[in-house]
Order: sequence, then structure tokens, then C-alpha cells
Amino acid sequence: MSRAESLCVRKALGTLPVAFREVLVLREIKGLPYKEISDVTSVPMGTVMSSLSRARQRLREELRAHTGKGV
Repeated sequence: MSRAESLCVRKALGTLPVAFREVLVLREIKGLPYKEISDVTSVPMGTVMSSLSRARQRLREELRAHTGKGV
């Protein structure tokens, strides 16, 4: 990923609600499994999974809005 793309992703991540940003970082950057994310965040695993799905969708929308490209 280029520096410009990395900066764009960071900006888009910053617009997400903290709970969404947290699960995305723990899963996609830190590589934690759902169970560990559940333990770290003290929320049920099903909530982690649904939050992650919503977070990914919101991130795609933010990136699309900022770049004009589909992700």
C-alpha cells in the first residue's frame, strides 16, 4: 500500500465510532481471533462479529466517499 493510501485508510478509520475502530484494529491489524477480541472488549462474540461486519461496511463507505473509488 502506498503512503497516500495508508494515510487515506487511517483518516477513514478515524471517522469510525470507537467500538468499530477497536474491533477492526484488533482483527485486521493485530490478527486476533474473535474469541480474544470478545475477551479484550468484554462483549459477546456475536456482538464482535456483527460490529466487525458493520465496521468494515462503514470503512468501505468512508473510503469510497474520500477517494471516489469502490473498495
